[in-house]
Amino acid sequence: MSVNRIKLFFFPDPQKKNFVFITYLTISLLAILLLEFIIAWINLPDNVPIHFNLKGEADHYGDKSSLWVLLIVPVTIFLVASALLQSNLIALSFKSEKNPGDKQLAEESKLMLYIVRAAVVFVFCILAAITYWQGQQTIS
Repeated sequence: MSVNRIKLFFFPDPQKKNFVFITYLTISLLAILLLEFIIAWINLPDNVPIHFNLKGEADHYGDKSSLWVLLIVPVTIFLVASALLQSNLIALSFKSEKNPGDKQLAEESKLMLYIVRAAVVFVFCILAAITYWQGQQTIS
């Protein structure tokens, strides 16, 4: 697999600056998430909080291996969304000669998928940080 093909997978619309910015932001958030995961794995005890109530208090504890979910889920969603964007399926689903506004709808749908991809990774970064912080509180 060539470098250009990998770059095209993550940046299917390199000419659109806002799409490129959101992708860089998402990749940066994934790097932060990976760093959080490594720090948590090294520093947390074997028993960690894995569920929180509405007050933000840990109400269920589990094995440290359950932290893998905080890494696997956003990475999987990022890769699936990237594949969907790469496949150009969104543009094909809006392709119609009858409605000239379909191209605009396709672009807006792609932007929404970029934003959702970034938002999911951001939420999991927050969840990982809360889990690490709560885990540190249980150590103290």
